[in-house]
Amino acid sequence: MTVQLTTFLMMDGKAKQAIAFYKEALEANVLFIQTYGDAPEDPENPLPANLKELVSHAVLKVGMANIMVADREPGKPHQSGNQVQICITTDEIEKTRKFYELLKQEGQVETPLQQTHFSPGLAVVTDKFGVVFQLVTMTTEEAVIRGHQKDR
Repeated sequence: MTVQLTTFLMMDGKAKQAIAFYKEALEANVLFIQTYGDAPEDPENPLPANLKELVSHAVLKVGMANIMVADREPGKPHQSGNQVQICITTDEIEKTRKFYELLKQEGQVETPLQQTHFSPGLAVVTDKFGVVFQLVTMTTEEAVIRGHQKDR
């Protein structure tokens, strides 16, 4: 079993600018970038064209560490306090489920544990101390370490 904790920076529509800035300021290398428009379209809730270019997930390598960057999910509020999050990635849905069940106690669930097009288990929980955790299951140990499923 592999568990990886990564800092996740949530932006308010400025992820692409932040990525460009961190490339220069921190000598970051972009390992992966995906927009909301790259995801499969939900016919029940089509995404407006102006939101399709927002970054849904990016991984930057800074020295020996990864930093994830994304724009807040369309329709989710951006507020002080949820800009920096901790992403816990595992390669076992059972471990993700355990973390989810424990972290949500006396906390608040923003996104219930669910399957997505890229993960068998994804959730967002604010724990009882106000710390926001993204919980993600990846299908391989290598994907956990990289912070994403595939290279682009």
